[in-house]
Amino acid sequence: MLRSASRRLALLIAVLTLLLSATPVAAQSSAADQRIRLAQTYERAGRYEEAIRLYSELYGEDSTNVVYFDGLRRMYLQLKQHEEAIRLIRQRRAANPGDISLTAQLGSVLYKSGLESEAFAEWEQAVAADSLSPATYRMVAGAMMENRLLEKTTDLYRRARSATGKPELFTLEMAQLFSATMNYTGATREYSDWLFINPGQLSFVQQRMASIAAKEEGRKEAIAELKHLVAGEPTIQHLELLAWLYLEGKEYHEAHEVYREIDQVSGAEGARVYAFAEQAFREKAYHAAAEAYEEAIETPVSANRLPGALYGYAGCLTELAAMADTIDRAETNPDDRMTLYEEGIAKFREVIAAYPGTEYAARSHFQIGLIYYERFFDLEQALQSFLAVESALPGETTVSYAVSLKIGEVLTARGDTTNAAVRFRQVAEAPGALPDQQDEGTFRLAELAFFRGDFGRADTLLGGLTLNLRVDYANDALRLQAFLLENMKTAGEALRGFAEAAYLAKMRHDAEAIARLESVVDSNPKALLVDDALLLAGHLQERTGLYAEAIGTFKRLLDEFATSSIALDEAWFAIAEIYHYRLQDPVNASSAYESLLTDFPGSLHADEARRRIRHLRGESL
Repeated sequence: MLRSASRRLALLIAVLTLLLSATPVAAQSSAADQRIRLAQTYERAGRYEEAIRLYSELYGEDSTNVVYFDGLRRMYLQLKQHEEAIRLIRQRRAANPGDISLTAQLGSVLYKSGLESEAFAEWEQAVAADSLSPATYRMVAGAMMENRLLEKTTDLYRRARSATGKPELFTLEMAQLFSATMNYTGATREYSDWLFINPGQLSFVQQRMASIAAKEEGRKEAIAELKHLVAGEPTIQHLELLAWLYLEGKEYHEAHEVYREIDQVSGAEGARVYAFAEQAFREKAYHAAAEAYEEAIETPVSANRLPGALYGYAGCLTELAAMADTIDRAETNPDDRMTLYEEGIAKFREVIAAYPGTEYAARSHFQIGLIYYERFFDLEQALQSFLAVESALPGETTVSYAVSLKIGEVLTARGDTTNAAVRFRQVAEAPGALPDQQDEGTFRLAELAFFRGDFGRADTLLGGLTLNLRVDYANDALRLQAFLLENMKTAGEALRGFAEAAYLAKMRHDAEAIARLESVVDSNPKALLVDDALLLAGHLQERTGLYAEAIGTFKRLLDEFATSSIALDEAWFAIAEIYHYRLQDPVNASSAYESLLTDFPGSLHADEARRRIRHLRGESL
């Protein structure tokens, strides 16, 4: 590619040279244009000696032309011919004594050539020529910045403010200089001054301060400066900037306090606290969001925001319960987690009662259905809640398709695969459904085909999916597709038995599912899916409280398939979790997590295993 580019450049130069040689004497202007283009081409190609020859000839013919002058000056500097550059600039300044930019340029070249005192003298001369003009200071500052004289440039800007009596001059330039020299307090002060003058440019200031906020030290200094500033007469914009800095550092409690003050200063009647709650919820800071929602409700926030606050607070309770289920299981009493879910349901029911027939009521029904299905496995209550959404929001919408998919899942778990298939097919074939919803409907149909042993149909349906890996069912779809490809041709009977067990597990008939899996393993010891059967059996044993049996099953998988299974790291992780959360045995839990890290350092579970080891040792996370 480089050789091709070089050949094209050489051809261009050759053509330009040919055009020059063929140009008539009468067309001098055209010839000059062609020569300047050729000089610029040489310059871009790094052929500076050839470029300087052409620029020099052109400047000799017309010394008033600024393009020729700039080109020749650039080439002198590029080739470090500083004396020639100094001579050139002085010559041009003699012809244009009032051009301060030439004096600024001369100072820059003098500095580059090592003549620092002479450089500063020239810059002082430029300033003295028009000490009240911001443009003068800007030109000299540009020359200083070109030579990385950051502190000198800062001093010059301060002189400009004093001389002109305009303290607002060069605010952004000063802020950038302070940032570059890691004077984050000074930079924040300058940006704050800019915000005083331009209160509508908060987002612009945030963009400029993003590099400061990204560094912990910078963010802390900026917060300290802003806290000092708003302690006097705070403006809403400066409080907003302070809150933004707290949010950038995930300091939600402090951000909440600032938003409370913003609410009071602006007379927003809870609206700003509510907005903070919404943002904290989106960022999964559910504790902070719950406190803010609760405060907004108690204020109370305006009538049009109140249902959102009630709904958001209920959502926080259920998310906190889910977090305790997945992260803090060893530290949280199961009854307390269930209480959080129940409180969430109660709050969702308050929304339904207060705002019947609204979108918030329908969304509350949907969330209640999810809790009953996914957390309590109460299929009747879940189905009633999902059907209530359909009653509240009739018609075909993305919401109705989402509900239909969930109803299909509940029907599947109840054993009603016929009506479940109807639901899934409606979504898969609906032109108005989202592509992800259509794919999920197709996957659920493939799953039903798998459960009934129609593996060819399941494979065909899975082959038509274009999965978005960000959606929940994508990993299940990929695993099922790979599982079918591995086992369809080599273990038909074993695969049929596994599918039956998987469906029993879906219906939470765990004892029957475990027995069926054990039969599959005993009858088909050579089948490729035996390690998968052991893994599923172990998880089901854990779910039914057979912890010792589950550990034994996982260890059998580790022993018998040590060189062939891809599920070994998952088995170690499952063993560790049982010791950690079920048996409250931190010693064996740590040992199992460490075995996972030793044997499978690249496992997807590795980071979480390290985190849990640190937690078990009492280290901060």
